[in-house]
Amino acid sequence: MLPPWIYEQLPLLYLLLSAVLWFFAHSPLLWLAAILLFVVGALLWMMRSNYRRSDLVIYPAKRWLQPEWYYEALPFLWLALGLVLLRQPDTTALLALLPCLWGGRCLWTRRRHRHHTPGLAMQLRRGSGHRRGQRILR
Repeated sequence: MLPPWIYEQLPLLYLLLSAVLWFFAHSPLLWLAAILLFVVGALLWMMRSNYRRSDLVIYPAKRWLQPEWYYEALPFLWLALGLVLLRQPDTTALLALLPCLWGGRCLWTRRRHRHHTPGLAMQLRRGSGHRRGQRILR
């Protein structure tokens, strides 16, 4: 069993390791390994984010613009675009950095908005003996 501080950082570790492999590898087989690591890290991040989600999720009956899986994967697509642009020889670093920054910003805001403090519904589910994390003495 891994310690919790390592386990929690595994998706980020996979993404960083894939970026390092992508930049320093010269073999197509290592590029494939970098792509697979990136996909695994992104999927793991999305699965954990959806499982630990504490905000209210309202899915519309018809989603006209984009499906839910595309919305979840969009920050990782921006990161992948930035990494591909950085690999190109004639691309400026600033142009490649912009999609990476936007993807990172999307992930940061998504993480911030999905982990709320327990509200009234969570307090009611816990029972009448608990209020805001403190035990009520009777």
